[in-house]
Amino acid sequence: VAEGDNRSTNLLAAETASPEEQLQGWGEVMLITDKVARWERAWSPPATMGVVSLVFLIIYYLDPPVLSGVSCFVMFLCLADYLVPILAPRILGSNKFHEICSNLVKTWCRAVGWWKHLFTLKEEKPKILLFLFCMTRCDYCAL
Repeated sequence: VAEGDNRSTNLLAAETASPEEQLQGWGEVMLITDKVARWERAWSPPATMGVVSLVFLIIYYLDPPVLSGVSCFVMFLCLADYLVPILAPRILGSNKFHEICSNLVKTWCRAVGWWKHLFTLKEEKPKILLFLFCMTRCDYCAL
């Protein structure tokens, strides 16, 4: 069993290395986002609610057409991708970056596993999959 655990640890470390390298510039921002998402500070829930409300209020107030909204969103992402790796190291400190990247890779692997499981279920037992989707839909309608 120890050999299997060692192999999975090595596989996880190998899979974590690439995203960790690609996200190095965003490390400081990811650390702050992780702290806010875990609600480590008392101000995290109100700040999250305020930011989400502000984004929706701006979208409501500007009422952009779909094409303009998508193009502005993509332009904002490109600008953030350019500026964050340059400005973040000067403003913020860093730690725990490896742990966050490892958690991202684990979450991605779980999502891919569930996705493959759904397709396997679709191929092997389509009636069970249909039943599960219908039951899920009924639960949503009951809410």
